[in-house]
Amino acid sequence: MRLKNVSKITIGIVFVLLSVSALQLLVQSAVAATPQLPNNSCADCHRRLLFSTEEQRQFIDIRIKHLESGISCSIVCHEDKLNKSTASSYALWSISTHALFNVTCEKCHGGNQLASTKTEAHVGLSNNSIARANTPETCGKCHESQLAEFKSSLHFKKLESGEEGPAPACITCHQAHSVRVLTASEIEDFCSNCHNNITGIDPSVPKRAANALSSVNELQVEFSKARSAIITAKASGQDVTGAEAELDSARTIMKNIPSVWHRFNLTYFDTEVQRGVANTQKAEKSLEENTATPAPQKSPGFEGFMLLAGLLAVYLIKRR
Repeated sequence: MRLKNVSKITIGIVFVLLSVSALQLLVQSAVAATPQLPNNSCADCHRRLLFSTEEQRQFIDIRIKHLESGISCSIVCHEDKLNKSTASSYALWSISTHALFNVTCEKCHGGNQLASTKTEAHVGLSNNSIARANTPETCGKCHESQLAEFKSSLHFKKLESGEEGPAPACITCHQAHSVRVLTASEIEDFCSNCHNNITGIDPSVPKRAANALSSVNELQVEFSKARSAIITAKASGQDVTGAEAELDSARTIMKNIPSVWHRFNLTYFDTEVQRGVANTQKAEKSLEENTATPAPQKSPGFEGFMLLAGLLAVYLIKRR
């Protein structure tokens, strides 16, 4: 009876393990949809690691045999960690902005994306370019304006000095493969990791950073209002030259906002955002002034009539 129960438990555990493996395969397949990347061996090869490889199937067989023999087996014990890590990195990248714009593995890691074999594809791989301290220069090859602003920040100076203590690099905020852009609702908690009362590094920064990013929403709303007003005014034949000039200035500021943020000077960032808001408001004011109804000319009225009557009377008297 006891052996019978052990067998049932063993079969149940095996069934659960196989179910979990199948479910993992389905989830990974759904999450990491294949980006359209022709002739890219990096993506072709690393994408396949999402699926159950021969090594992973062997690990499952080992676990099953251990369970049948009454040996306790942990999934952590027989884990293909390299494949798991690589697959996870690819899955994160495949739904990132980098994947959307075909920024593939070799742009950061090196290697040859057109090679047909693993050995050839990995020629030129380097860890130097993705070392934390070197990521600004690596990312700056594409993000030049962000790098230029970042180099003027205290964050960069701390990173460059090599001193101990918090010194954020690109991947600190954006992560290596998901390439996230933090929102205003996330930034306060994130900045608090370094800026808090325990470290003594200006604990007022997180709240100010959240407020600064939130102010960008105000600029976007004001910009949309001004643009709509200009479109309406232009359709009615109104002169919108001045309003469009102000809106172009606001548009330039909005375009530069992501780069300016990387200076990590919240006072300067706030000033730029408010300058953009002021431009949009000037654009709307310019339209209002152009559409102002001109003051109507006064008609002669009673006083004018009496003056004319008097002059006429004087003229008639003189003729007599």
